[in-house]
Formats: sequence, C-alpha cells, structure tokens
Amino acid sequence: MSLGTLAAKSGVSKANLSTIEAGAGNPSLETLWRLAGALGLSLGVLLGEAEPPRTRFLRAGEGAPFASESGLAGQMLLTEGRPHRTEILALELPVAGDYRSRPHQVGTEEFVLCFAGTLEIGPIDQEQLLKPGDSLWFPADRDHRYASRRGARGLSVISYPTLREA
Repeated sequence: MSLGTLAAKSGVSKANLSTIEAGAGNPSLETLWRLAGALGLSLGVLLGEAEPPRTRFLRAGEGAPFASESGLAGQMLLTEGRPHRTEILALELPVAGDYRSRPHQVGTEEFVLCFAGTLEIGPIDQEQLLKPGDSLWFPADRDHRYASRRGARGLSVISYPTLREA
C-alpha cells in the first residue's frame, strides 16, 4: 500500500507516516489505532504481537497504561488479532461456588476479569486467585474451573477459533 493510500484511509498525514516508517517518530495511541484500522489489523498485530502467550495473569493496575489525545485513558488488558468467534459473559458465583468446565474446542481461550469478591480460576491444577481488578487469560481447551469461597462477580470473554469450511 502506498503512503498516499494509507494516509487517505487512516487520516494520518504522509509526512507523519514517512517519519513513523523511518523509525524516527513516536506515534500517539490514536495514530496507531487509525493505522491499525486502515490496515485491517488489531492494535496487537500492528505492534508485532504475532503469537500471544497461552496464559496471562494481571494484578489490578498491571495492564499497560494508555492515554489518548482526546482524554480517553485506561489500561490495555488484552489485544490480539487472530480470527475467532467471541462470547462475553457476566459471571456470578455464589458462596462456596465451584464450577468445573470440560474443555472447549481446540484453540479456545478465555479472559476473565474479577469485579468483586475473589475467584479461583484457570486450568485445573493451575488456578489463580483473582481479586477485584485482577484478570487471567488462559487456554480453555483443557479442563478448567471457576470457584469462590465467599462469592464473586466477574466478566468472561471466550474466544473460539473460527471453524474452517470444508
């Protein structure tokens, strides 16, 4: 793709694109999002994340901070760009709740964010204790469990690989 075409698609000037291409620039998050969108990529793929680790555990406050020129700020908890189908679930576990899940299809991954209480979650024998604000990304194509001694609330994002048509 030419710089002119990328500039037109992204709204980033050719001069800025030239500077970034030469490795001399320090693009803002908004610029990176525009470029990723114009190229049809996720931000993670644009930044060179080819194959993410199988498990990522983040304590509250450990996500990569970001701030945009418009004032939007937060922490990057997960970004990736592989083809998949996604389900997002609100979770509530009662006191002494202990749910065990059979493996999902091969390649399925799950991201869980704890909002309240504590969650013991992850592949069997590799569970992590999540407190409010903690998150875990793990392979869900193995036996895994969700447990809570005192009850908990959270969010689960399940990413299933896209089925290829025969």
